Amino acid sequence: LLLFGTIVFWDFFLDWLGFKSKFFRKALEPEKLKLIEDGRILRENLRKEMITTEELNRQMREQGIEDIAEVKAAYLESDGHFSFIKKNGDTQE
Repeated sequence: LLLFGTIVFWDFFLDWLGFKSKFFRKALEPEKLKLIEDGRILRENLRKEMITTEELNRQMREQGIEDIAEVKAAYLESDGHFSFIKKNGDTQE
């Protein structure tokens, strides 16, 4: 019970700090990471986050994107979701 209470307290406290302070928000929440640029996979960024090309392709298919050439940019957001921007301007999340 003590362990559970400690975890809940720190989770709440860190969320509160991030909400109240721009400095802590930047320190606690990572920036989005670009994974695709103009239809080209940025393999170094995939490697940093340990994402396979198969996983990236699966995420594209789930969002209705068949070919990487359709993608202007793709990002791994700070919450773990993938965002895709198509070359025609549509945004997929």
